[in-house]
Amino acid sequence: MMKKVKKFASMMLALVMSFVMAIPVFAAGEPKAVPDKYQIFQIFTGDYHQGVLSNVKWGLNGNGGTQGQAVSDTILKELQDVKDATADTEKLAVITKYVNLSSTPYITGDATKYENLPNGYYLVRNTPDTQNGENDFYTLYVVQVVNGTLEFSPKGDVPETEKKIVEGQNRVDINEASIGDAVNYEITGTLPTNFADYKTYYYEFTDNLSKGLTYNSDMSVTIGGVDVTRYFYIGATDYNQTTGTIITVAIRDLKALNYVEGVTVDKDSKIILTYSATLNQNAVIAGEGNPNDVKLKYSNDPNNSGTGTEESPEENPERPTPENPTGETPKDEVKTYTTELTILKNDENSQILAGAEFTLTGNGTSAVKTVDSVTGLATFSGLGAGTYTITETKTPAGYNTIAPITFTLTFDTDTKMFVSDNSAVTVGNDNKLDITIINKSGTQLPSTGGIGTTIFYVIGTILVLAAAVLLITKKRMGEKN
Repeated sequence: MMKKVKKFASMMLALVMSFVMAIPVFAAGEPKAVPDKYQIFQIFTGDYHQGVLSNVKWGLNGNGGTQGQAVSDTILKELQDVKDATADTEKLAVITKYVNLSSTPYITGDATKYENLPNGYYLVRNTPDTQNGENDFYTLYVVQVVNGTLEFSPKGDVPETEKKIVEGQNRVDINEASIGDAVNYEITGTLPTNFADYKTYYYEFTDNLSKGLTYNSDMSVTIGGVDVTRYFYIGATDYNQTTGTIITVAIRDLKALNYVEGVTVDKDSKIILTYSATLNQNAVIAGEGNPNDVKLKYSNDPNNSGTGTEESPEENPERPTPENPTGETPKDEVKTYTTELTILKNDENSQILAGAEFTLTGNGTSAVKTVDSVTGLATFSGLGAGTYTITETKTPAGYNTIAPITFTLTFDTDTKMFVSDNSAVTVGNDNKLDITIINKSGTQLPSTGGIGTTIFYVIGTILVLAAAVLLITKKRMGEKN
């Protein structure tokens, strides 16, 4: 009788192993990131013959009995009962009960093939490279019945996030703008190839706007062209003149969006964020530009991904927190550059000439600056590409007003430098614009007419008076005669 029971147990285990012995991680295409270290746990040992493991005993990492002891029929029956499970996660829910994943692995290594192992039942777990911030994800455990050789190929794409500046139909990493201009952004998040292995999937963007950018509170989230903004938490810190603004966009369970009408979320889905920010008065002028970066936090262990849900997520939720292990992408950064124009005002002897007033117009700008009496300078800050005109709207007394000066400013994204088409307006190594404007004094025009006409008025008056005296004298002489 006992022989029949043992034979039945062996046959049952053979069936179990035929359905459960290999639980691979499915991948689409070439993986972008493959873990570089693996932990191999020995669950059972036994005798192997044509895929059958008999005389099954507890292995080094078994959880449920002492190493070398026989495995009970009850445990074998439990494994048998999940042989028809369609999802690997359901099989693993039972298998992992009987392996101590906290114990020292039987093997830790970089290889994906090991030979001359004791026959048995093994579980493979990858170990993310969390120290270097790469390959920060787990794949589903691989479980195999081993006949001396263990070989596996767990693959998977980690999620990625990419940030771009939107300029018309173009998506760029670097642009220019004037202070007061709105800069439009697009952030794209992807999902892992093993997304289907998760029951719950946490997803969170953290976006950092530097001090030169003011968030316009216009965040939008779409998946497959469908607006799902209302299902995400969207929060932003108050603007700080030193640190700028931090925007958080998060959802507790991305998979729950599959219960929203018209929305499908799978491994090929892309989560698209769009919003804008305005370049402000605290913007960095030239130099290193005004950066904006984003990173993504995501569930990274399908073996520990919660219980899932069968209903759509709540609308306008409070800020969620991850319930399970998470990984994080590197930051992706874009930059916006702006510059300034400095006018040096001199006379024809290269002496500082204060008191002039200049107006700069063009590209939506109309600013007025008075030349400083000490430095002879007037500076217009926060300029982007465009066509500008410098007009002298107030000229120091005794000097001639200059003719308006027009120049066109462009931006080279390769060199990150501004370029002027007018040789009078130069761009320095500091990526700032300079022009020297010289005022010439007014011309002293020549005079004609010798001593002038005043003397003729005097002589004429004298002659008139003399004629009057002569007339009076003659009249008196005539009366006497």
